[in-house]
Amino acid sequence: MRQTGPLTRSVTLRVLGRVLLAVLVFAALAYPASRMGVFEWPRAYDPLALPDLDARPNFLTDWQLRLAEVDPEGCAVALRRAGVDAHIRPDHGAGACVISGGVNLARLSRAGMRPEETRCVVAARLYLWERHVLQPAAIRIMGEPVSEILHFGSYSCRTIRGRSSMSQHSTANAFDISGFRLASGKTISLKADWAGNDAAARFLRAARDGLCDWFNVTLSPDYNADHADHFHVDMGWYRTCR
Repeated sequence: MRQTGPLTRSVTLRVLGRVLLAVLVFAALAYPASRMGVFEWPRAYDPLALPDLDARPNFLTDWQLRLAEVDPEGCAVALRRAGVDAHIRPDHGAGACVISGGVNLARLSRAGMRPEETRCVVAARLYLWERHVLQPAAIRIMGEPVSEILHFGSYSCRTIRGRSSMSQHSTANAFDISGFRLASGKTISLKADWAGNDAAARFLRAARDGLCDWFNVTLSPDYNADHADHFHVDMGWYRTCR
C-alpha cells in the first residue's frame, strides 16, 4: 500500500493553499466589478445584498438579515419582493415603548394571520421560518399546509413578567404564536396539543425547533407555565432556545 509521507502532505497543503489564494483573489477582483454592473453576482451569495426570502437559506442569509435590520426600508423591499405588502411606518410610541421600523403584517408566504404591527426584521424572520420550515413540516407531518398562524401579538408596552426590565414586546421586537389552522380547517394549538407524541405534538416541536434557528430567543411550553399556550420569539441581545 502506498504510504503518504510528510513531503506528499506538504505538497498537498501548498497546492490547496494556492487554490484558496486564487479563489480569494478572484473574489476580491470580481465582487467590486459586479457592484459596478459588469456582471450580476448571485444575490443569495452577495454579503451586501438584501436577503432573498424565497431562496433556500444559506450561510449568508443571517448576515443579510442583520444588515436589513439596520435598514428598515431595505427590509421592507425584501418583503415586497417576496410578495408581502410591507411598508415602514413612522416611529411611534413614547419612552421605552417606541416602535421603530415597524410594518403591518397580515400574511407570510402562504399563511395568513390577524394583522399585527411588528418590527420589519421580525416579519422577515417569520417569513423565512414559515416558508422554509413551517410549511414543509406541516405537509410532511400533518399532510397539509398551514393556512393561518394564530397569535397573541407583537407590541405590548410592559416589563418582563416578574422583572423590572422592559420586555422585547415593548418595541415590537417579539412575537407570540399560539397555534395554527391547517388548510382543512383543523386547528392545532399549543395549549391543547403540545403534550404527547402524536402528529400534532411532533409538528409543534418541529415548528419550535425551526423558530430557534431564526430568532435569538425562542420560549415554548418546555420553558415555564407562562408559555404553556404560546411560542415567544424575539430578537433580543442574548440567545436561548427552550
